[in-house]
Amino acid sequence: MEIIYRKLEELKKLENNPRTISDEQLDKLKESIRNNPDYFEARPIILSDRTGELIIIAGNQRYDACISLGMQQVPTVLIPNLTEERERELIIRDNVNNGQWNITKLFDWDCNELLNWGMEGISFPDPTDFSEDIEDSHNVLKNANYEAGAHIKYLVFEGYKIPVSESELEALKARASEYLDENGVMVGFVNNLLSL
Repeated sequence: MEIIYRKLEELKKLENNPRTISDEQLDKLKESIRNNPDYFEARPIILSDRTGELIIIAGNQRYDACISLGMQQVPTVLIPNLTEERERELIIRDNVNNGQWNITKLFDWDCNELLNWGMEGISFPDPTDFSEDIEDSHNVLKNANYEAGAHIKYLVFEGYKIPVSESELEALKARASEYLDENGVMVGFVNNLLSL
């Protein structure tokens, strides 16, 4: 399939797109597009012409980022003659992450870079958690202060980042399950947990 640079005004965003992006994530995406145009070209916006218009079925967030950056044209690939069912499948497949990270191999990467590049969902220790000053965060995950640091889990809410052990997490999940069994809903669980 041929990559064609098309004007943004020729493209139409997907209605009822099930994928969203936060302002912070959009800023990271804009930075990535600005700093890695070759990668953007290698992962172009995917289009369908099923309705007679060029509908974005993969890359709606990249489209928004490009609009925000003031770009006029973007790399695209048109997949012609899609059925609506196939279109819907591709929309979901584009946003499904398969596989998982090998934490041990990630130990060889700079955790600040990983976070800056948008890696989420892994509880990396924050370099500010360490007692000594760390100028180079490359091996922060191997630091003796954090045994198996990448396996630390956190409860995160409203600016709080509370480390929890595996046993604490299991106890919390068990308590939540009991509460749900007794009440049928989770409303009031925190009050119950805190004995309020």
